[in-house]
Amino acid sequence: MSIEKEIRSILDARVSVGKEIGVQFAVMKGGKFLADACAGFTDESRTRTVSSDTLFPVFSTGKAFCATAALRLVERGELELERPVREIWPEFACNGKEEVTVRQIFMHRSGVCERPFYQNHREITDWAVMRQRVEKAFAEFPPGSRTQYQSVNYTWLLGELMLRSDSRKRTLQQIILQEAIQPYSTGMIYFGVDDEAAKRTVTLTRNPSFPKAPEPAPCWDYELEAIMNDDAIRRACLPGFNCIASARGLALHFSALLDGRILGKDILDEARKDISQPGDAASYGLGYAIQDNGNIFGHGGYGGAQVLANARTGIVAAYTCNLMHSDDGMRNYLQSLLEDDQSADDPQQWDHKTGQLIR
Repeated sequence: MSIEKEIRSILDARVSVGKEIGVQFAVMKGGKFLADACAGFTDESRTRTVSSDTLFPVFSTGKAFCATAALRLVERGELELERPVREIWPEFACNGKEEVTVRQIFMHRSGVCERPFYQNHREITDWAVMRQRVEKAFAEFPPGSRTQYQSVNYTWLLGELMLRSDSRKRTLQQIILQEAIQPYSTGMIYFGVDDEAAKRTVTLTRNPSFPKAPEPAPCWDYELEAIMNDDAIRRACLPGFNCIASARGLALHFSALLDGRILGKDILDEARKDISQPGDAASYGLGYAIQDNGNIFGHGGYGGAQVLANARTGIVAAYTCNLMHSDDGMRNYLQSLLEDDQSADDPQQWDHKTGQLIR
């Protein structure tokens, strides 16, 4: 059985037994698709089927694309990794954060980990308000001493640095679109959907067995799928958590990273370095979650979505879903694909000019 048929069979089975509502799965190697599969429906009503063009909220999976855009600024010398954040963003230098560096922001080592307070979830879209709350936050440990996930704070931490460092003075949405998404994933990855993309986006549902986010009130005391089902959130640019994408788009981006079409080899090698220490909850490079001494890199998102690339095998795999769950079955399967010498009976190339798969 070809990998495409195998994946389609797995997805169909998961939908039929209720483990998924709608799902996509894409695998690439050497710039070609080995699989670009989907199954199921866009919401619980099961009236609209999922296609490869359907878009899914993928939560923190989008941190990877925010990081890619920022790394492009680093590569051009507009943003310096060892520079103290206070020199770029003076208001940030308080409450134990005075010595935080740009590198520590990238790598989740700043100590700014507690999610900021908000009055209601629409307030999250007010950049100035949320930025000021992050500015006033306390470092929970000496910056640089360990890795602890910066969660949604990544939105304002790295986002504000990009805004203040960009020589062209673009909006954050423009920076990420132009530096990380175009031309390889245009129309497939969004940080702020337009009307057309909104129509292609699924509705999220929580599996009753899936636990809520662990932070206590008043921080993020809403179910996260309810926040991401809100049109105002979907239309904002909040790159720490509100990415909306297809599995095809996720895979195309990381395939382009492996091929050197977005970042140069030196900066990508630097981004994949593993400096984790005993006691760190996870390993992060410059924005990417890393495994296997940096050979495997990518990012996962709340509720299941994930994209990973293996620099040794050249394989990229991506998964999206709209039933929020803690079932690791698909993530484990995705991980297994990265290690195998994958091949396809009929690999398909993506034509960026026509927006079509070609044989």
